[in-house]
Amino acid sequence: MTTGNRSTPLTPAETDLIQALSARWTMHILLALHASEGSRRFSQIQEAVAGISNRVLSSRLADLEGRGLLSRHVAATRPVTITYQLTSPGREVASALSHLREVAETCFDA
Repeated sequence: MTTGNRSTPLTPAETDLIQALSARWTMHILLALHASEGSRRFSQIQEAVAGISNRVLSSRLADLEGRGLLSRHVAATRPVTITYQLTSPGREVASALSHLREVAETCFDA
């Protein structure tokens, strides 16, 4: 979106990002990974995002990976260890979400 004209319609990429972030739990997952400042295993993400089911978390992680916001690393251990971490674009989005959280706490603190 250009900074000069705020009435400019969203680009397809901007629309896709907003739709991805609108999916339930997605922002929670990004913030949980952002807070860890590193990689996390599936169970650690699930613990950080209280109330999310295995199926939904798995689906959201796959979607975020497909969109390039996080990467999945499979370590050849026994048992196999799978970790997730934010990519550079994912860190940018999570950082923006973190900033929005700070603004919300300042403006809407109840």
